[in-house]
Amino acid sequence: MLIEDNPADAFLVREAIERHNVGVELLGVRDGEAAIRFIEQADTGEMPCPALILLDLNLPTKTGGEVLARIRASKRCGKVPVVVVTSSDSLLDHACADALGADRYFHKPADYDEYMQLGAIVRKFLQGPEPRG
Repeated sequence: MLIEDNPADAFLVREAIERHNVGVELLGVRDGEAAIRFIEQADTGEMPCPALILLDLNLPTKTGGEVLARIRASKRCGKVPVVVVTSSDSLLDHACADALGADRYFHKPADYDEYMQLGAIVRKFLQGPEPRG
């Protein structure tokens, strides 16, 4: 699930995922209220919990922090990995995301190739731990 209001950034996220051959269906949500509604529907069983959430902090209607707090309070989706994907490089934003339970903080770089590394991060989260043996 991608929670991102900027179409250009949403395009880059999708491109990064495709570039790393991550075979997923990416559901896009463009504002904080819609994201919270989705999590509430997942809590009632109307929608499935996503396998991974990519969350922008700067969203309209509800902030990314409010969305992250709601995700972590969810009975069904509270353990879903959340990668904050944001243009903010603020230490305060990073600390707040950590305190709210973000699993990873990815600062949107200006460089295209650096942005494409997000695909590797997504792949790693979706693959899970390496098998032992």
